[in-house]
Amino acid sequence: MSIRGAVKAVLRPVYYRLPAEICYGRYYSPTLDLLRRTEGWDEDRLAEHQSEKLRVMLKHAARNVPYYRTLFRRIGFDPERVRDAADLRALPLLDKETVRDNLDDFLAENIKPRDRFYFTTGGTLGKPLGIYNLRHSGGREKAVMFTQWARVGFSPDQLRALLRGWTVGNRRHWKYDVSERAYVFSNFHMTAENVAAYCRVMRAKRLPFLHSYPSAVIDFARHLKDLNLDPPRFRAILASSENLYPGQREFIESFYGARLFSWYGHSEDLILAGECEVGNHYHVFSEYGVAEVIKEDGSAACEEDEMGELVGTTLDNFAMPLIRYRTGDWAKIGPPSCGCGRKYRLLKEARGRWHQEMLVGRLENLISVTALNVHNDAFDRTRQIQFYQREKGKVEIRIKRSPDYTDRDSRRILQALKEKMGDTMEITLSFTDDIPLSPRGKFRLVVQELDVPRIDFERAEPGKA
Repeated sequence: MSIRGAVKAVLRPVYYRLPAEICYGRYYSPTLDLLRRTEGWDEDRLAEHQSEKLRVMLKHAARNVPYYRTLFRRIGFDPERVRDAADLRALPLLDKETVRDNLDDFLAENIKPRDRFYFTTGGTLGKPLGIYNLRHSGGREKAVMFTQWARVGFSPDQLRALLRGWTVGNRRHWKYDVSERAYVFSNFHMTAENVAAYCRVMRAKRLPFLHSYPSAVIDFARHLKDLNLDPPRFRAILASSENLYPGQREFIESFYGARLFSWYGHSEDLILAGECEVGNHYHVFSEYGVAEVIKEDGSAACEEDEMGELVGTTLDNFAMPLIRYRTGDWAKIGPPSCGCGRKYRLLKEARGRWHQEMLVGRLENLISVTALNVHNDAFDRTRQIQFYQREKGKVEIRIKRSPDYTDRDSRRILQALKEKMGDTMEITLSFTDDIPLSPRGKFRLVVQELDVPRIDFERAEPGKA
C-alpha cells in the first residue's frame, strides 16, 4: 500500500464519523433542504421549479455541449423559449447507441476533467454505457434517497444491513462500512452457514433496515426457512434495482413482518420515484429530473393506466447532460393523487431492465446478476456480453469485442468479477462475432441451463413472530 493509501485508510473512519452534512459533500445539505421545502408544494409550484431548472440545463447544453449545440441549431430549438417540460417534445429522443458512439460530444466544455468522474452502467442488453457526472454528485443522490426512505422511518444516523452487490474481502463475508454507516453482507456467499451467521449479526446489532435487491431478500428468506430460523426483525426492507413480480411483495412482507419499500431509479440518474407511507405508487421527484412516459406511437401517456417507455432528462448533471434519453424501462401512469398529500406525479408501476436472473455458485449459493453490474471501465471495450451457465460453480462470459479490445481487457474483466464472486465461481471468457437472440427474438443477458432454487410464493408460510 502506498503512503497516500495508508493515510486515507487511517483517516477514512474518522472522516465518516463526522456529521452527514460534512462527509457527504457540497450537494448533500442544499438538496436535503430543498426537498424538505418542496415536499409541501402544490403542483403549480413544483412545475414552476422544475421548469426553471430545465431552462438552466438547456441553456447550458446549448452553450457548452457540442452535441446539443449542433442539434439545437439544426432543428431551430431555442432554450430561451421553453416554458415547461412539455416543450421538450420538440427535441428528438436520445438512445444509448448515440451516446456511446459520440461520448466526447456529450461532455460539457466548461467542466474541467478533475470536476467530473466516470462510471458505467451494466445494461441488461449486455451493452455497457459509459457516463460522466459531477464529482461529489453522490451527496445529492444520498439526500434524495434518505428523503424517500424517511417515509418509512429511516434517518441518516441509523444503521442498516446492506445485502446488495458489495465485495467483502474477508473470510466471514461481512463487515462494517463506515462510509455507508451500514453492516455489509456479501450476497455472493449466501450459503446456509453464512446466512445463519448474517442473521446472528443482524439480530445482535439490532439493525432496523435491510437494504437489498428483491431477489437477494427472497434468497435470504429461502435459507432462513430451510434452517428453520426466525427472520431478523426489521422496521422496513428497502429494495430496488430489480422488478418485483406477482406474489413477491406479499411473501416478503409476510415472511419478515415488515414493510417492503420500493423505488425506481437507474445509473444514468435521470428519474427517481419512490413509494410513500400509505401506498405502493411511485412518486416521481420533479426536483430530480424530467420524467416522460412515451407510448409506442410516440405520444405522451397521460391518463391513468396508460403505459409507455420512461424517457428522462437530467436537471443536475452539468458534466454530461442527457436530454430525452430512452431508458428502455416501462411504466404505467398512476392515479391523479395520493392519500399522503404530496403532489408529485404518480406511477402505478415501473418495469426496469433487471429481471432477477441468477447464477449458481459452487457452494449452492445464488448470485444475482444485478449484483455483478460493474461500474468501472473494465467492460468499456466490449460491444456486448452474455452469461452462460450449464454447470454449478462455473460460468462462461461470452464477449463481442470492440476493435481495440486487448488481453488487458480480459484480465480486468476477470479481476472485476472475481473480486465480487470470489472463489465460488470459476469464470471463463469466450469471444464471438455475434450473440444470437432467443427463439422469440429477444436478447438474454443470462442463458441458464441449471434449475435455480425458487420459493413457491403461493405455498410459502410467513416467518415466525
